[in-house]
Amino acid sequence: MTTAPPADRSDLVVRRFLLVAVWLPVALVAVGVAVQLVLLPQVPSTVAIHWNATGEPDGFAPAWTQPLATIGFGLGLPLLIALTVLPGLRRGERGATYRLMGATAAAVSALTTVAFTTTFALQVGLDSADDAPSVWQALVASLASAVAVGVAAWFLQPRQDAATGHPAPATPLALSATERAVWVRTTAMNTGGAVAVVVAALAVAVAAAVAWLTGGGAVLAGVLTVLALALLALAATTLAFHVRVDGTGLHVDSLLGIPRFHVPLAEIDSASRVEVTPMAEFGGWGVRIAPHGRRFGVVLRAGEAIEVLRRSGKRFVVTVDDAGTGAALLEALVERAGARP
Repeated sequence: MTTAPPADRSDLVVRRFLLVAVWLPVALVAVGVAVQLVLLPQVPSTVAIHWNATGEPDGFAPAWTQPLATIGFGLGLPLLIALTVLPGLRRGERGATYRLMGATAAAVSALTTVAFTTTFALQVGLDSADDAPSVWQALVASLASAVAVGVAAWFLQPRQDAATGHPAPATPLALSATERAVWVRTTAMNTGGAVAVVVAALAVAVAAAVAWLTGGGAVLAGVLTVLALALLALAATTLAFHVRVDGTGLHVDSLLGIPRFHVPLAEIDSASRVEVTPMAEFGGWGVRIAPHGRRFGVVLRAGEAIEVLRRSGKRFVVTVDDAGTGAALLEALVERAGARP
C-alpha cells in the first residue's frame, strides 16, 4: 500500500488565497446578483442607492443598475486585491500581510454584496423609491457579514511566516585616520507604486471637486478634500529620498525635507546589506514599521537595502542601490570613530 505525498505547502498557500480572494467573492456575488434579478420585477423602476446621515434616501438610480454595481464592487475590488498580491505569492514571498489581504478581499466582497442586496430587497413592493426604509439595518447586516466572512477567510488560509534572514555586518572599507568619505544615493518608489499613489490622489481630488461643484453635501465633499490633501502630501513626501552616509552617520531625507531620519554613528552596532521584500516583511511600501523584528525604515521597492542595527536592538532599513558600499562605509566610519564599546 502506498500513500500520496503530502501537498506542497507553498502551493497550498497560493490555492487557499485564490479560494478566499477570488472564488469566494465570485460565489457571494453570484448569489447576490441572482437574488436581485429575482426581485427586479418587484421593486420600483428607480431605486434608492444612497442614504443621508439620518438614514433617509437621497440618491436614486434605475433598478437594473444594482446588479451591475454589485458585480463591479463585490467582485472588482477583490480581484484588484488579488491581482496585486498574487505575483508576490507566486514568487515565494510569505507573510501575515498576504494572509490579511486574502481575508480583506473576501470581507470587502461580503460587505458590498450584502449591502447592495439588502437595500435592494428592502424596496420590494414599494410604489416609489422615496418610501425606501432606513438603511441602518442593511448596514448592520453587511458589517456583520464582512466580519464573519473575513475571519473565516483568515482561518481558511495557512499560517505564513515572513522569511527574514540574519544579516552579517558588511566588511568595512579601508579608510585612513584622516581620510574623509561620503556616500550619496537617491532612492525612489517603484514605478507601479508611484503611479498608484499619484492616481489615487488625483482620483480623490477630482471626486472632491465634483462633490463641491454638484452640491454633493458639505460633509462628503469635506471628507474627500481632506483625504485628497492627505494623499497628495503622501505622494510629495514619500516617493523619493536622498540617502547619505558620512562622518555623522546615516541620513535618509525626503526630497522635500520632511520626513527625515538620522542614525548617528554612536548609535550603530552594525550595518549590513540585505534583500527586502516590502509586502512580506513590512506589509507594503513607504515609511513602514515591520510587524515583527523591531524594524523600521524607508521601504520604497523590493531589492537591496542598508540595514542598521542600533545598540538598542532596533533596526533601521532603507532600500537603495549600491547598498553594500553604503553599509561598508558605515562600518568603516563606526570602527574608526571607536563608536563601538
